[in-house]
Amino acid sequence: MPNWDSDAAAHVLRRLGFGGSGSDVDNLTSLGLQGAVDSLINYSAVDNSAMENLLKTAFNLTNPNDGGNFNTTTFREWAISRMVLTKRPFEEKMTLFWHNHFATALSKVPVIYMYLQNQTLRSNALARFDTLLLKIAQDPAMLIWLDGITNVAARANENWARELQELFTMGQTDAVTGDANYSQNDVAQISRAFTGWNFHKRTGGGPFDYDFAVTANQHDNGPKTIYGQTANFTGDDVVTTVCNRIATPRFLVKKLFAFFVYELDLTSANDRATIDKFAQVYMSNDHSITALVRAIFTSDEFFSDRARFGLIKNPLELIVGSIRMLGATYNPANGTARDANLYLRSARIGMDYGNPVDVSGWKLNLGWVNTAWMLERFNYINLFVTNRPTNTSTQGAFITADQLQGFAKATPKRTVRNLLSALGALQVDGPTIKSLRTYLALADNGSDSPWDPSTMADERLRGLIHLIMCLPEYQLN
Repeated sequence: MPNWDSDAAAHVLRRLGFGGSGSDVDNLTSLGLQGAVDSLINYSAVDNSAMENLLKTAFNLTNPNDGGNFNTTTFREWAISRMVLTKRPFEEKMTLFWHNHFATALSKVPVIYMYLQNQTLRSNALARFDTLLLKIAQDPAMLIWLDGITNVAARANENWARELQELFTMGQTDAVTGDANYSQNDVAQISRAFTGWNFHKRTGGGPFDYDFAVTANQHDNGPKTIYGQTANFTGDDVVTTVCNRIATPRFLVKKLFAFFVYELDLTSANDRATIDKFAQVYMSNDHSITALVRAIFTSDEFFSDRARFGLIKNPLELIVGSIRMLGATYNPANGTARDANLYLRSARIGMDYGNPVDVSGWKLNLGWVNTAWMLERFNYINLFVTNRPTNTSTQGAFITADQLQGFAKATPKRTVRNLLSALGALQVDGPTIKSLRTYLALADNGSDSPWDPSTMADERLRGLIHLIMCLPEYQLN
């Protein structure tokens, strides 16, 4: 059983969410390991009505035909605001994971369908994988994105059939054995099984009501040979078949580890054994994603030295985490204040929410690191830390003077220690800590100036937070 303490609790909050305040860490620590993980996974029991009510006021998303309110900016800001304000952080983290896994984009898909898909991902984030996969296969955004609506018996389109296997379920080769998971013939035959799949506006329904339908005269009813078996397979049959293949949970475990734990090395026998161990959890629990993630998040692997600070924060983990860990103020921006829009800041760092780079999703970890995006990370941090609106109802994210004062302690040593703890239980070396303490003790002209938290907090603490958040250690998750 992994050791459980406040550092472990902070690790859980960063990975299963976007980090949390000191009180969040303390509350989670008090629950013990199993209780802490369960409290985050069993989020349906948590009342989130205060956030939902706030977002209804901030974003008028009741009419998809109202382009002034219902547009790509509003959708993206609404989705990211949920990450900042939610009392169910794992719900939003899993929604982000699935958005990257089933990568569709506003570049091709109208915003109403991206909005509906986002709701589907959230409401089925911990469903049986078969259930989620079928819903996504029948989802308007996916049917548009991978040309399912043009896949008809006379002209079968292979896009969905190929990505279903390569990117969404099994991968080209088995993550453990290395064997090929499918052939070009399987792609062609599976594409026939999904012919005629489409959607339409529900008669008499509301503005967001769409129904999936199979157009009978466009569906190929002939026999199909898939993975060596011949039958009149339908798309539903294919989903069931693929979800039952051991290659699917092996692929999912690899993807979940890369997002939540660490990158697995498929050349390592130990890592392949790890994949197989958790794949068996999926197989023995009726393809339950809930059971799978619970097993992962209570494992020795998840709490290992290799895992802790073993990932690079994605842009939303950086942006949302900075707000949540410092308990900062966030007033959702409805598109009127560009610098207040978190989605713009995230896009500048490489994660344009709603627009993954391609159907394979964003490239994680080292994929977030280049000179331009690192500079934009520091630009965001500077903007966030130095934002001092006179009106606390101003849109955007900022730290008030009172919030800052809560981190000020009587000595530079205690103040630095407090902020390193608040910003994710960061582990930094002695010389760095000494430099941070020295910063608090120096005036702007470089002369010695005794640390006075009652008068220096607003200026000096902002600078200290900026320095800490620009450390290499803070870029790690």
